[in-house]
Amino acid sequence: MLDRTIPFVRLSPVPEDVQKAVQEVMDSGVFFNGKYSTLFESSFKKYLSIDHFIPTANCTDALEIILRAHEIGAGDEVIVPAFTWFSDASVVQLVGAKPVFGDVDLTHYGLDISSTEALLGGKTKAIIVPHLFGSTHPEIKQFRQMCDEHQLLLIEDCAQAHGSTLNNCLAGTFGHMAAFSFYPTKNLGALGDAGCIVTNDAHFSHQYKLWSNHGQQERNNHLQLGRNSRMDEIQAAVLMARLPYLKQNNDRRRELAKMYLRELAHLPIALPEENNGHVYHQFVIRLEKRDALKDFLLSKGIQTDIHYPTALSDMDCFQKSVPADCPNARLVAATILSLPIHPNHEVADVNYVCQQIKVFFKG
Repeated sequence: MLDRTIPFVRLSPVPEDVQKAVQEVMDSGVFFNGKYSTLFESSFKKYLSIDHFIPTANCTDALEIILRAHEIGAGDEVIVPAFTWFSDASVVQLVGAKPVFGDVDLTHYGLDISSTEALLGGKTKAIIVPHLFGSTHPEIKQFRQMCDEHQLLLIEDCAQAHGSTLNNCLAGTFGHMAAFSFYPTKNLGALGDAGCIVTNDAHFSHQYKLWSNHGQQERNNHLQLGRNSRMDEIQAAVLMARLPYLKQNNDRRRELAKMYLRELAHLPIALPEENNGHVYHQFVIRLEKRDALKDFLLSKGIQTDIHYPTALSDMDCFQKSVPADCPNARLVAATILSLPIHPNHEVADVNYVCQQIKVFFKG
């Protein structure tokens, strides 16, 4: 019999104010483009101090819409990290362009800037930089400078970085545009799929809106081809209810992360860098005996996860424009482990995880 069970995330219970907002939408019968959609758009723009917000059905759609709106396609190349979530590369190939894989930095696991610079060429049109695991990429300003110098798009993937900052500037405000996910497990999560694009560019904001809504400027006036990618009113209501608590929840993640950093400091584990802007969407450690530790923790009732077990540059489904030699990405994929960290986790949960990791290393 296990002493206790620690789920990887604790999504329940759903707060009463969220339930109330959902019920209000259900009672209204307005399930798209209602008052909550308007409220969340204005609130999230204000939160980021950014001019334009385009709701989408999810973050993958947001990334693809950006590429299509900028007419990136056959014959073009987009640089993406070899270690990140699948969508960052899959959307590139879906629009007909080729993903060019850059290796990652072993300290923060983000795209390595020197590796990226070596990949630039005449076909390069954009660079996608994810803010991985809740930490704003420490060289995001240098990436912006690089893109401006070479007339490339800098696309921020902020799916894991709601509220993350670098020098007090929020993730999503460094690039030419940014994509966000509001999947339920995110730091700012809905109760289903949802996403958005943010930008200060009025012209391309209009293009993104056309692409996300069947090319319509208004109902039945189709100016171009497009797709159906909308955020529904229930998700907007949930996000509107949760946005005021984002800082509080991120602070809770930081509190739990500090416990991990303190308790695991003297073990043979690579720990994440501690900085005030990190929002710890995941608490990621790296060690040679990753699989053994994962199995041991599961035997003790502790769920963990691997983000991500295979480098994108090693996946057969991608058509690679250049040979992808990304040893750091391959190393990280083989040695990384995500520990439970969520605002609904208790201090006792994290203490138990740390205790069992210490037991593993003593054995």
